[in-house]
Amino acid sequence: MSAVRQIDRALKRLYNIETPLCAEKFLVNYFPIGTKKQIASKDLEGALYIQQSSVTQESEEPSVDLGIYLSERVRRELKSFPSWQSPWTLEQVKAFSVASEEISHFHYLVFNLERNRSVSEFEIELQGEIDKFLLLFFCESFSGKSGESKFEELFERLFINFRLANSLNEIQRQRYLDASIYAKMFFRKLKRNLAQKRRVSLALKQTRFFYQMDLAHKMSFLHGTRD
Repeated sequence: MSAVRQIDRALKRLYNIETPLCAEKFLVNYFPIGTKKQIASKDLEGALYIQQSSVTQESEEPSVDLGIYLSERVRRELKSFPSWQSPWTLEQVKAFSVASEEISHFHYLVFNLERNRSVSEFEIELQGEIDKFLLLFFCESFSGKSGESKFEELFERLFINFRLANSLNEIQRQRYLDASIYAKMFFRKLKRNLAQKRRVSLALKQTRFFYQMDLAHKMSFLHGTRD
């Protein structure tokens, strides 16, 4: 099974998402013409492209076309996913992270569109940071570590030792930094439950609840003193 399909299925299981849409069918190898908006990974190795159709009659409803772009380097690395050995190499972790982030963007946007809820690029980026961490944490072959030691390794790798693409403008840089800051806050609150096997079910409950919150309630949860 391809890496994209496994990531897609893992995200659906993680959030109990019931949708016939499969991320693998939305992969594109080029930059679509007429794209209105782009939500990309920090290093621009992947992006979610969005194109909304114009409405010419009052009876028409706007439609949205989506495409998931992964760079050639990422696609090349993911081809050998079934044979990756533990622990993963740095390039393998990067490729898996980019794919996880963009597939997360895709499903979270669809989740909100289906509920007629507006969602900001910041919210999509924040969810992408959270999902990337969770998918790596629950992937047994990623690292020889487990529990708290695995949590700390991932936390440092994803939220401390990361780089932003030099080509990002100031607004984009700030959005990525803010998403990273709030994702760190989220996992600091979840660490006690997520890093202990007997408490993982509670962490998953919190994660699924957070996924469905609007931004105001998410900020209230993150800034609150209670877990």
